[in-house]
Amino acid sequence: MFLLSSLTMVVIAFIVIYFVTARMVKPLRDMLAATQSFSRGDYTVRVQVNSNDEIGQLANEFNYMAEVLARNETMNRSFVANVSRELKTPMTTIGGFVDGILDGTIPEEKHHQYLEVVSGEVKRLSRMVRSMLDLAKIEAGEMKLNPAEFDLNSTVCQVIFSFEQAIEAKRLDVIGLDVDKVMVSADPDLMHQVIYNLIDNAVKFVNEDGYIEVKYHSDGARTLVAIRNSGAGIAAQDLPNVFERFYKTDRSRSKDKTGVGLGLYIVRTVIRLHGGEIHVSSKEGEYTEFAFSIPSSGTKSSQNLFRKNG
Repeated sequence: MFLLSSLTMVVIAFIVIYFVTARMVKPLRDMLAATQSFSRGDYTVRVQVNSNDEIGQLANEFNYMAEVLARNETMNRSFVANVSRELKTPMTTIGGFVDGILDGTIPEEKHHQYLEVVSGEVKRLSRMVRSMLDLAKIEAGEMKLNPAEFDLNSTVCQVIFSFEQAIEAKRLDVIGLDVDKVMVSADPDLMHQVIYNLIDNAVKFVNEDGYIEVKYHSDGARTLVAIRNSGAGIAAQDLPNVFERFYKTDRSRSKDKTGVGLGLYIVRTVIRLHGGEIHVSSKEGEYTEFAFSIPSSGTKSSQNLFRKNG
């Protein structure tokens, strides 16, 4: 009886251990199968979570990792598709016009006209490549600051001057440049890029006979800069997305033939590197305004001026 009882207990113990072990090992086997699917590029597989113990927590973290991988894969595919589409148009234009000039399809008296178009497309390609390089630096965490104290209004004036022809063509009023020096502590090159992108947007979307206005405000630690333009404005449903990579509103697609949808994303990244934030406000049919804060001269404070001034 003792031997029979012992044998029965051993068999029962083995059965219990088998099922308990199988239940514990199943999530690990599922994870192994999922990782094999990941290696084939399929990120849709998820591990079923049936417990709250360590194995369950591991399964939850594994599923979270899978979601991140899937999201990154979608972003990478979208990136390649957007880049391919944006680069294809100017390259097709350049190739077509150059071939037309070489084979005589385009008459000689129109060579200068079409070469100007080719030159514009080459410059557009250059801007795209520069944006791609900046994006690569951002993604790799290699965009570094070289802060210095300088007059930000002088930078704004230089950028405005570079758009002189477009401003005169639209008969625009430029308001707010007749101020004293606005000394800030920031990276001069990166801030020039920020101002250029914001003024570029303002000039593209301002209405004829409209205005571009620049406003400054400082609380000592931070300097707030606002760039406003009159015009059609941005729809309320588009405002939360304007700083996303490659985002363009349906309205902007018809007006902006030179952008790649990276300018505002890079602007926000640069401002955040300086410890500031950028916000956009707009009223359809009236105006659009971008406002950002950066450290004032002699300070590295991270205080957010928007909380004080709305």
